[in-house]
Amino acid sequence: MDIQKIREDLKTGSITEEAVDYLKHRTITEILEGRTPAAANALWAYASFLRRLGITSDNYPLYIMMLASNNQYAIEALLEGREPEHFLDCVVPNPYMVKAVFDTFASLKANEIYEKSLRVFFGLLSKVYSSAVEGYEMFPVSIAQVNSLGKFLDKSHDQDWPLNRGILDVLGGIADLDKPHEPDAQKRNVAAQAGRIRSDYFDNTRRLNQSITEVILEKAASPSFGIAPQHVYG
Repeated sequence: MDIQKIREDLKTGSITEEAVDYLKHRTITEILEGRTPAAANALWAYASFLRRLGITSDNYPLYIMMLASNNQYAIEALLEGREPEHFLDCVVPNPYMVKAVFDTFASLKANEIYEKSLRVFFGLLSKVYSSAVEGYEMFPVSIAQVNSLGKFLDKSHDQDWPLNRGILDVLGGIADLDKPHEPDAQKRNVAAQAGRIRSDYFDNTRRLNQSITEVILEKAASPSFGIAPQHVYG
């Protein structure tokens, strides 16, 4: 897409469908980023609209993008009255959903994702990989993606802490892929890495950086979960 040409066309009134699509995309991107008070207001209103609209198999990508916005005020508005772990239960899991979750994990540091978004995402992944073979067939997770999941484990909490429990369940499912006589080397390697991360969590003599690099485990000095909206309407 030639952005400069679109801008010139807009100035001369030569409005094309491509130009309108560009404007829509640019505007919704600015709202989802929520970097200004005006965008934060619009983001909260958009989240409230989506909550009232209701998630379906036809519109679920919009909800995943909202969860990935990482704005706690918008996410609270979106999930009001819903249990995060089961928020996506009405949609049959698919590769787009799983990839979007792992892309979000990769884009943010270990302490930068709002807790309720994590709970939604872990709920989805637990469902996908509860049957490890079927889950892997649908979305063959990579070692990098397993690492991006494992980085959220917190050894200062026990295994029944909801976030740890969600991660450990998913890692356990992936680790089960390492079956005797499994011919797929990539699958065995992914399973072995998931098992190593679980072992590092449970073994008090080990640390997560023995299986995940310090770069991946790095935490933000001052994590931010978005600008508060200036106005909240009922």
